[in-house]
Amino acid sequence: MVDYETSACYRTWKTELWLTVRAARSTRLQRWLNDLLHDEVDALDGLASRFRPDSVSTRVTRNAGHWTEVPWDFVAVLTAALHAAEATDGLVHPLLGRHVVAAGYDTWARQDSGISAGTERRDWREIEISVGRSAARVRIPPESALDLGAVAKGWLADRLAQIAHASTGFDAVANMGGDLRVIAPQTGWVVGADPDLPGVATIEFELHDAGLATSGVGHRAWQGGHHLIDPRTGRPARSPWFSVSALAADAAGANAAATAGFVSGDDGPGLLQSMGLDAWFVGPTQHTVGRWPREPESTLVEA
Repeated sequence: MVDYETSACYRTWKTELWLTVRAARSTRLQRWLNDLLHDEVDALDGLASRFRPDSVSTRVTRNAGHWTEVPWDFVAVLTAALHAAEATDGLVHPLLGRHVVAAGYDTWARQDSGISAGTERRDWREIEISVGRSAARVRIPPESALDLGAVAKGWLADRLAQIAHASTGFDAVANMGGDLRVIAPQTGWVVGADPDLPGVATIEFELHDAGLATSGVGHRAWQGGHHLIDPRTGRPARSPWFSVSALAADAAGANAAATAGFVSGDDGPGLLQSMGLDAWFVGPTQHTVGRWPREPESTLVEA
């Protein structure tokens, strides 16, 4: 870390979460960044965690088939998940809570979500949001369960970078364990896509205002399964890729694209090409889409 960057780190969710601004270090700025990061992460945990019995997501799942009153921030996270589902034709799906349990995620994580396992197909378009003057309500299909984790991290990266930049005027980058958002309008920020695969180098490039995300099985895989579910089968995706990295206008969109690319398997490169995105598929062979740099020293400056 260089002297003109100030960062805060929060180790949670089995990863490291970072918020950085391009500014000289000061005790006041350091404290503000740290408080912002911890407050926003803890708030999202209270909204979207599958493992907290008091989270809003848990309440909605427990009340599946019926209306549940929710705070506006939950509507924002859920709406981001619905946008991801729509953009990927359901390959990124917010109703996979029972499916990840069936795949073995809770056992691997050594946590109990209280959600029963299942692999039945659900239609994300059956999720309903009712907006009133003073409150909002959500209803999901009976016998279904929410899983907002992946898109929620991208949503949080976008939110944190926007708050930090708007509040301080400094360039900012938020990295939520692989879901990254850069806002650096004056001087681009050099970031890296790391496939976390021995022998494959990190690709670095410069971004001004964009999201970058990597989806893969490097950190959340176990014997017989992993956490990336194919909604078409209800089971862990059978994919030739170890990881997929994607660049989009924001982190939530990049996360959705990377996940859809992985879940699509052999069709992933064609899918992201058709979406007009830049992406990197890493497996037994490597494949790049769009303007993704092919060499570690290459530079990509626009989303």
